[in-house]
Amino acid sequence: MLHLVASDGLTVLSIIVKALAYATTLISAGSILIACMLSSLSEDDRRHLARLAGGLAFVAAIATTLRIPLRASFLMGGALEGTFDPMMLAMVAESPLGTSVAVRLAGLGLILPALLPHRWTWPVACLGAFIACASFSLRGHAMNEPRLLLGLLVTLHMLCLAFWLGAFAPLLRLNREAHADRLGPVAEEFGRKALWAVGGLACAGGAVLWIFGGSDLRFFLSPYGQLLLVKLMLFAGVLALAAVNKIRLTPAILAGNRSARAKLRVSVRLEAALILAILLTTAAVTTVTSPG
Repeated sequence: MLHLVASDGLTVLSIIVKALAYATTLISAGSILIACMLSSLSEDDRRHLARLAGGLAFVAAIATTLRIPLRASFLMGGALEGTFDPMMLAMVAESPLGTSVAVRLAGLGLILPALLPHRWTWPVACLGAFIACASFSLRGHAMNEPRLLLGLLVTLHMLCLAFWLGAFAPLLRLNREAHADRLGPVAEEFGRKALWAVGGLACAGGAVLWIFGGSDLRFFLSPYGQLLLVKLMLFAGVLALAAVNKIRLTPAILAGNRSARAKLRVSVRLEAALILAILLTTAAVTTVTSPG
């Protein structure tokens, strides 16, 4: 019974750490992408995003590294000794998880130069953001065949998701009174460019779903398929909020409607909560089950 409790506790801890690594990595990478891709942002906005990206990269590096001892403990049946066992740690480090962790740490490290006040640091940070997102394609179901196609699809999916997540912090920051005059143009530019992110997310996610049997309705009767349905429903909620933001709230903000700013603030926070719920669901899906 104690072993079962320890195993269940390890599973919950693994899901939390994985979700934390997902969220902090993607927001860090997304902050860099947003800073480089939205021309309506000021230099002060970009410096703020650089500080956010750097701080989250540090947290992401810790959470990502913790996945190795947690996996080693899992392989030893949930025993705490596994987190310190040199042989088990070496085994995990040499596995696809170890490769993914190493590549992600390299990407996160390349994001840090954005903290320096030099223009050359932004291309380096963008490369780091791309590498950090690509690290998700080096393990899990992306290792199945067709491996190259799945790797490209997962990388595209993560880049689009990172771009979307990266916009929340500046939108909320600009919603304050001191920056309100710049909120409308930034929200309008993000809404326009986010259409490409939505298309990338939908195409990449749909292709991966098709590859793993989503064309067969029996797929959704499996535990993996049912958890995937939860993700799809949450994503539908995100798309609905994004549509309201683009079609109703952003034009109202550009027209000087103050109440629209408050509504956008609530909408952005709901979007962020839904996407974080998607990441938590993804962490649970990839921890407790896998495609059939």
